[in-house]
Amino acid sequence: MKVKLLSILLFLVICLAGCSDYDQDGNTTSEKAKQKYDAAINQVIKSENQYLKKQLVDRQLKRNSGETGVIVYEDQDLIEIYYDQSSGGERAIYQKDGSTYARKTYTKQISRKIDDSEKKYLENIGIK
Repeated sequence: MKVKLLSILLFLVICLAGCSDYDQDGNTTSEKAKQKYDAAINQVIKSENQYLKKQLVDRQLKRNSGETGVIVYEDQDLIEIYYDQSSGGERAIYQKDGSTYARKTYTKQISRKIDDSEKKYLENIGIK
């Protein structure tokens, strides 16, 4: 009887863990999280495209293209984007400034914030 009860309990724990939107590190790629960060990520992609245009770089980033990756660090109000991942890669970091996100340079302070924070949402990143 005890073995049967333990087996059922183990089965339920495994099922409930599998239903979570978060992995063991607290990261998520769920649709619910995507909706939560959608507007901020879209604003960051748009801002990076404007930045690239000012730098006379002939390219436009597209979200969900497989070439543009996103990491959201919610506790630090940071969004990091990766692009040109197949050719060495470029990246940019944006920090929340009021109701929008502003592009920042990678300083020791920003790097420390990234190191001290948790990745809350991943999109098209190979470190899922």
